[in-house]
Amino acid sequence: MRSIDPHAPPLSAEKAVILGHLVVTGPVMLFLLGGPLLGFLLFGILGVALGFPSFVLAWLWWSFTVPRWRRWAHRRGADPGRTQRLGELTGLVWPKGFFLEKTEFRLKDDGRHP
Repeated sequence: MRSIDPHAPPLSAEKAVILGHLVVTGPVMLFLLGGPLLGFLLFGILGVALGFPSFVLAWLWWSFTVPRWRRWAHRRGADPGRTQRLGELTGLVWPKGFFLEKTEFRLKDDGRHP
C-alpha cells in the first residue's frame, strides 16, 4: 500500500492508532458520557436513561468508523499486523475473530470477508 503523497514517509502504526483513538474512541466516549449527562441535566435522574440510546449510537459509530480508519491507515503505509496488535492492546479494536469484532460494518474492498 502506498501513501497518498509519494514523498511523505509511511504512516507508523503507532501514529495510526493514536489518530484512530482521536477519530473513533473520542466520539464514542462523547456519546457514552454526553447522552446520560445531557439527559440528567435536562430531565433529572430519569434522563440518565438516555444512556442506552447513547450506547447504541456509540457502538454504531465504532462499527462504522473502525473499518474506514483501518483502510485509511493501511493506504498510508501503516503495517496492518502491527496496527491491529497496537489497536487491540489500546482498546481501539477487538481481537481478530472475536465475536464483537464481527459488528464492524465491513467495506467491500477490505479483504477481510470471504
